[in-house]
Amino acid sequence: MAGIPDRIVDEVRERTDILEIVGEVVQLRKRGRNWVGLCPFHAEKTPSFNVTPDKGMYYCFGCQAGGNAITFVMVHERLAFPEAVRTLAERAGIDIPEALDEGPDPDAALHTANRLAAEFYHRNLLESPEAQAARDYLARRGIGDDVRDEFLLGWAPEAWESLTREAARHGIDPEDLARAGLAVRSERTGGLYDRFRGRLCFPIRSVGGKVVAISGRRLDDGEPKYLNSADTPIFSKGRTLFNLDLARGPIRREGAAIVVEGNFDVLALYRSGFRNVVAPLGTAFTPEQARILKRYTATAYLAYDGDPAGERAAFRAADVLLGAGCGVRIVRLPSGRDPDAWIAEAGAAAFARSLEEAADVIDAKIGIVRERVDLGDVMKKRRAIRRLLESVARVPDPVTRSLYVDRLAAGLQVPRETLLLPDRPRSGRVGEPGRSLEPVRPAGRGGPGPAPADAPRGIVPPEIQDERYVLLHAVQDPVWLDRARSVCRPEFFSVPGYGEFFALLAGDEAADAVERIRRSPDAGTQRVLAELEVWREEQGFPLSDESFHDSLERLLLKAVRRGLMPDLAPAGASLTDALRRRDVERAIRRGGFRPGAPLDGV
Repeated sequence: MAGIPDRIVDEVRERTDILEIVGEVVQLRKRGRNWVGLCPFHAEKTPSFNVTPDKGMYYCFGCQAGGNAITFVMVHERLAFPEAVRTLAERAGIDIPEALDEGPDPDAALHTANRLAAEFYHRNLLESPEAQAARDYLARRGIGDDVRDEFLLGWAPEAWESLTREAARHGIDPEDLARAGLAVRSERTGGLYDRFRGRLCFPIRSVGGKVVAISGRRLDDGEPKYLNSADTPIFSKGRTLFNLDLARGPIRREGAAIVVEGNFDVLALYRSGFRNVVAPLGTAFTPEQARILKRYTATAYLAYDGDPAGERAAFRAADVLLGAGCGVRIVRLPSGRDPDAWIAEAGAAAFARSLEEAADVIDAKIGIVRERVDLGDVMKKRRAIRRLLESVARVPDPVTRSLYVDRLAAGLQVPRETLLLPDRPRSGRVGEPGRSLEPVRPAGRGGPGPAPADAPRGIVPPEIQDERYVLLHAVQDPVWLDRARSVCRPEFFSVPGYGEFFALLAGDEAADAVERIRRSPDAGTQRVLAELEVWREEQGFPLSDESFHDSLERLLLKAVRRGLMPDLAPAGASLTDALRRRDVERAIRRGGFRPGAPLDGV
């Protein structure tokens, strides 16, 4: 492939311990030659996620996620292939020259514009006399030089075209500033002017650490108080968490994330030693942000402002996180205090105690109902219980839901059997009341879906087994691959992803097809390869001429029945067509798959 050389990709794969990479996310235990754990890509109670160290592959028998260490980092960290390779290369101490790239990046101009803006605003904060007020403001809030520089904080001058002029000096197209959400076109003149003026600037970085947007804060009473870059191809407010690039490692180590409301809350906690802290970008917490956070931890501590508005925002965020399968705890702060103010007033130790005393969100809600609702008023009590049940209904795990219902019954003195959960929402909204406490079955990941819902684990329908076994033999031995190439076509495979995989195997350079596939940056290709190899390891399936020929025969017979054989184009007469299909099927069954025998009639 172009870009990062094959030798470097191979070296990264060989020097990366997949158990170490996956083990940072999944708690694994040894079973035979493999390691198993709960899949990080879908909700499950019984481990179906397998890691095979000898092959350097992982595969989930539940949702069909699979691949190698590079694929895992790509999917889990939401990185492109080159970024994932560079991430693992850095861990392994492998140097990849910056000049090497994966070809033209359509978003490169947006990244360049955002990086230039962040550095320009940072220099202004450090050097400009106009930024003295901003420097004094940071000092009053306890933000030292180390945090200022690590977060690349900056100051956007009051001028209308300071950034546009700076970009011009560096040869950046002004239109790229507009596409990056950093400049706005005037409706009156048609010219471009700076989006950020007279604001303290917080660069927003992707999980991989690239600057993708700017968040600007007014230091006076001007509105809006916070202003973010407009959404672009590389940035969406609803899918980004401030500081996740720095916090993801600490989140994994601590086993929990602290979620706060504002950028300054993040800075205050970060400088006080709480590195596992993130914040949404001035909007309500979204389901996408919850799903992103769930990749790193199953526990979130919500430390929102200690006022009624902060309490309401925390409980709304909690409902979204519950729906993503997170356990949520509510950090109670003194009235009128936010995390920044509370740490400044009482110190980091006091905030640490607040974390220790944080209550489970449902317990916190029950406590508020008992404290504030007149439980002697039947209608008020009924409405309060309904709201609590709507929160509980969001929890995907049926056992947790049932335990929460028990707590509601005990805490509010209501018979357990009278508490009917609403239907669990699939996208953040609760439906009408219902009786079912059954879990919502997680959606597939685009894999083959190898078994009906009631099939035992590891059992697949015969037609899928045949397709899988043909590919499994083909990747193991060039003789089997050549035989499959001579009689098969990609469209003969009905399982999603198998046809594309076979097309790669049967390409013009079939001699080194398997090695090319192992280097492939395509996550779908790696998923199929992992499925084949891990399935064989797990099931102990023997490879043999007989099993290959039998599976290939059945695959071709199915292609005949589906009308996919090139020599079976309809002749126009149904009897003639039926006789031709019969003759071809007889030719297949006559032993055309025994070694050395041609497959006559196909």
